[in-house]
Amino acid sequence: MANLSWILVALFLPLFPLGIVFNALFQNVRNAWLRALLLLAWPLAGLGLLQWLPGTVPDVVTAWALFSAVLYGFRAVVVREVAVWSGFLATSAWALIWIALAAGVPTDVLILYTLAFSLPLLLLVLLTAELEFRYESDYAGVVRGVAEANPRLAGMLVFVLLAAIGSPLFPAFFAMLGIITQATADFPLVATGIVVVWLLWSWSGMQLLQELLVGAPPPVPPADLATGRTMVYVVMLTGLVVAGVYLAERML
Repeated sequence: MANLSWILVALFLPLFPLGIVFNALFQNVRNAWLRALLLLAWPLAGLGLLQWLPGTVPDVVTAWALFSAVLYGFRAVVVREVAVWSGFLATSAWALIWIALAAGVPTDVLILYTLAFSLPLLLLVLLTAELEFRYESDYAGVVRGVAEANPRLAGMLVFVLLAAIGSPLFPAFFAMLGIITQATADFPLVATGIVVVWLLWSWSGMQLLQELLVGAPPPVPPADLATGRTMVYVVMLTGLVVAGVYLAERML
């Protein structure tokens, strides 16, 4: 029963190779709202199962979590589909929750960290649907020149992707700082590994943006985001910044 509990939690807070399950499901679900629901419900289910775990997190699981985060972060570097990238980034980020758990972070803060990682990706899957609707693809390299063809959509993609990779003022930035700070005291080498994970996120995110935004736009550019819809995304991004400030206050 104890082994089953570890496996179930490792499925929903994905440790390699169990992250394959989430990524396969996420990539096969085509509806953006269902993908958004998966991004919210999957890791929260894992947090709900934590009470089943016997004792503390062993060091081997902490090392496995870091390995999983690095592996999925590296996978994000080599993919070009925005939806696939979102799935790999999610599994990389959720693996870090194990390290925070091992460092003694309370459950209510773990929930905040999980939401900090998931909410920007939720917005990104909605923007991916906007991209697919206009270009019939979300493959960076096939889709090019978005900055010139659709400046409002491009602007939203830039800010949402920056939020997803943990740029300053957004919640994922403070979640990463919190996990690194907690890990430094107990697992200094692990804390260094988390910085590597963060660098992989930034590297992959900037590659993705460069290939999507730069280049020759299609001969007949598709319609840009409507002003009203753009404002909805702006409000949601502003909410993320406010949430980041709140998370920073919780950490001080």
